[in-house]
Amino acid sequence: MPPTWTSKSLLFGAALLATLMPGNPAAAEPITLKFSHFLGPKSFFQEDVVEPWAKELETKTNGQVKVEIHDGTSPLGKVTEQAANVKDGKVDVALGLRGAEGDRFPGSSLIELPFVVPGASQGSQALWSLYQDGTLADEYADYKVLALFVHNPGLIHTRDRRVLNIADLRGLRLRSPNKTVAAALDHAGAIPVVLQVNDVMPAVKENKIDGIVTNWGNPLQGFNDYMKFHADTQFYTSAFFIVMNRARYDSLPADVRTAVDALSGDAWVAKFGPLWDKWDKPVRDGANAPGHEVIVPDAATMQQWRDGLKPVTDRYIADLVAGGFPNARAAYDKLTATLRR
Repeated sequence: MPPTWTSKSLLFGAALLATLMPGNPAAAEPITLKFSHFLGPKSFFQEDVVEPWAKELETKTNGQVKVEIHDGTSPLGKVTEQAANVKDGKVDVALGLRGAEGDRFPGSSLIELPFVVPGASQGSQALWSLYQDGTLADEYADYKVLALFVHNPGLIHTRDRRVLNIADLRGLRLRSPNKTVAAALDHAGAIPVVLQVNDVMPAVKENKIDGIVTNWGNPLQGFNDYMKFHADTQFYTSAFFIVMNRARYDSLPADVRTAVDALSGDAWVAKFGPLWDKWDKPVRDGANAPGHEVIVPDAATMQQWRDGLKPVTDRYIADLVAGGFPNARAAYDKLTATLRR
């Protein structure tokens, strides 16, 4: 006698068949994306940028995508190798610092020139717009770009010497975050020392530098213990990138690509202004303590700074043109026009 199929058996069989059908989310293969950055496991990049994005992506994909985070203490966390690691497929996504990447992304360095950016929110939007309109397309051709952003304007922090006028920089050994800032410091008569984030405080403690050019929202332990004068000249900013391996992105299922896109681009870029304001606050508040002075030059003094460093900007743009970025002047003019609005 043939077996009798009860209604429960039929329902179970149908459900089992459905889970095995192609395209069913329950049958989808799990996906792990490696995401690296160059700061520590308790840093603001980890806790306020990478971890929230990872959780949102997991939620949007109903758990299909897991994000494996590699912070700056891991072999994949070197600040000088974030973009290279993505391009080489060692990680799928990375948050990196443009100025640590040598000559990579030269067009993006324009936003780091003196006195361009008034704030992180406006600067991040302006840099992102320059990518969106195709101006920076060539330098990011190997990547799926998820976000570009900058920090609030950086200051000149010194241990012993008060800086008000541009002439006060002469002879000071100052940490520079990148070659763009180093060119300005050199022109002003300072001695720039390009140091990446993990090398800065050891150089301070060993008396190898007299000050640090950086923003308030920095991860430098003991910063306010050593830096006592803070010249708020809105001297520069640094550009950051979050990029994904292009082939890896293209290989993802369509619904996962849609989720990645929804959490990236305009939506992600817009978060960085408020985040930098939050990250700035503890260090800025620390500079209100006795023994500190925040120096804010008046309008006439700031005009002297701008006039004094204009040749640096002109020369830097000419060097970019000679180096293979022919639209450097137009890109710079577009940036500054956008940020004056």
